[in-house]
Amino acid sequence: MPLGGGQSLAENLHDDGRVAIVNFFYSRCNALCLAQGSLTEQLQQAIETEGLQDRIRLISLSFDARDDADDLARYGVRMGADPSVWQFLTLADAAQRKGLLDQFGIVVVPAPLGEFEHNAAFHIVTSDGRLVRILDLDEPGLALQAARTLAPQNGVARGQP
Repeated sequence: MPLGGGQSLAENLHDDGRVAIVNFFYSRCNALCLAQGSLTEQLQQAIETEGLQDRIRLISLSFDARDDADDLARYGVRMGADPSVWQFLTLADAAQRKGLLDQFGIVVVPAPLGEFEHNAAFHIVTSDGRLVRILDLDEPGLALQAARTLAPQNGVARGQP
């Protein structure tokens, strides 16, 4: 599934080499996504505190076709994201977006005023693209524990084949 920039999520994961904790959001969300962003920020702090940034990363994927690179950059700043740990990506087109959402079990329903109703979770994904585990938002510690267990022990040389 191509992301903004034409790369698929599988390629992005493989090229990076780290285990990823993935979530889905949209930048205009003023409810669930902000709570999810706050929890993801806490995960980022824990990853950095434990020195896991070479083994684990965070990916927030926008499912809103209106979100562009500028929207995601502003959202990242708002959330206090460290780009070396937490990336914000967008899904390229409607068919690809639906395929990826279906693959991860994310349900998105349009709501009034350009909003969306959607479920949210932390998805643990290996660098070879395997979705290993799905955890509720109220379990960020378990998400980090699951990612830590799957992460390469000595870190990775990001961007290396």
